[in-house]
Amino acid sequence: MIWPEYPLWNHVVFWALVAAAALALGHAWRTRRVRIAAMRFPAGHRLNGVKRGWKARLVNLPLGLRTVALPLALVALTRPQLPHEETAEVEGIDIVVALDLSGSMASVDIADDALVAMQNEGKDPPDRFTIAIDVLREFIQGRKYDRVGLVVFGKQAFLQFPLTLDYGVMIRMLDRMRLGDIDGGGTVIGNALAMSIARLRESEAKTRLVILITDGEDNGSNISPLEMAKEAGKRGVTVFPILVGSDDQSRQPTELIDAFTGLRIYKKVDNPVNPALLKQIGDETGGRFYRATDRKGLSEDLRDILDEFEKSRLVDYAAAERTELYPWFLLPALLLLLLEILLSQTVLRRFP
Repeated sequence: MIWPEYPLWNHVVFWALVAAAALALGHAWRTRRVRIAAMRFPAGHRLNGVKRGWKARLVNLPLGLRTVALPLALVALTRPQLPHEETAEVEGIDIVVALDLSGSMASVDIADDALVAMQNEGKDPPDRFTIAIDVLREFIQGRKYDRVGLVVFGKQAFLQFPLTLDYGVMIRMLDRMRLGDIDGGGTVIGNALAMSIARLRESEAKTRLVILITDGEDNGSNISPLEMAKEAGKRGVTVFPILVGSDDQSRQPTELIDAFTGLRIYKKVDNPVNPALLKQIGDETGGRFYRATDRKGLSEDLRDILDEFEKSRLVDYAAAERTELYPWFLLPALLLLLLEILLSQTVLRRFP
C-alpha cells in the first residue's frame, strides 16, 4: 500500500488535523473519567449495592466509536492506494501534434447541396478547425500510455501543452481552444516543426513522432521547413504531414445573411496549398504524407500512423494502474460516526 505524494502544505494540514483529533479525543476521555452526577438523587444510600444496568455499562460506547472513526477518516484523507506493479512498465510513443490555427482553418469543405441541406435544418457546417479538434479529442481519448504534446501555429508557433500522460487536462484545454486564440495571419510550418522537435529533444522513447496538421503552404516562417525536416531526420524524429481540406474551392463563413432565406452566406475561396513541400518533409524524416478531405479521413490517417510503429518501452510508475483504498477506511468511519450520533441521541442519551 502506498500514499500519493502531496505538496508540503497538504502535509501540514493533514498533521494539524491529526493533532487536533488527538487533543479532542484526549479531552473527551479525561472529561468522562471525572465522575459528575448527571442528576442528583436525595437518597443516594438507597442505591448502594444496586448493579449497573446495560445502559450504564455502555455509556462510553459512543465515545469509543468516535475514537475508532476519526483515525479511519484521517487515513482515508491520505488516499492510500494499492499499485499493480505488473502494469508499471509502460509501452508508449512520444507524439507532438503541430496544429494549424491560421485563418484558413475556418473554411468549410462541403458541397453546395449539402450546405443548403444543413442550413435548412438550422445547423452550421463544421469548419476545418472544429473537425481537427474533434478528431484530436478522440485521438487523445484513445491513448493509454502514449505521451502527447501540442504545438499550435498561425503567424507564430506556441506550445499549448508539453508531453504528458494527463489526458484529462489535454482534453479540457482542447475544449477551451478557439480559432482566434492566436494571430492566424500566417502559416509558419518551419517554426512549428522547430518547436515540436525541441519538445522531443529529451525524450527517452524509442519512437518519437511529429504529426503536422495543416491546410495551407508555409507562409511567414523564419526557419526553413525543409531544414527542420533534415534536423528531425538526424535526431530520429519522424514527421507525418497531414494536409486537410479538399482540392476544390472551399467556403468561408461571412457575417452576411441572405435577405430571402435568412441563411448565412458562405463565400468561395481558393486553397493555396503546397502538397509537394509536405511530401518532401515526410520523405526527409522517413514519414509519409497524408491528404485528409474530411473528418473520417483525418481520423483514419491518425490511426494509420500509430499502427505502423512498434511500441517503445518506458518505465513510468506514475502511469501504473492503482486501486484506490480510501473507501475501505472512509465508509466504516462514516458508519461508526452515524452509529455514535444515533446511540448518543437515543438509548444512550445523557442528561441533562
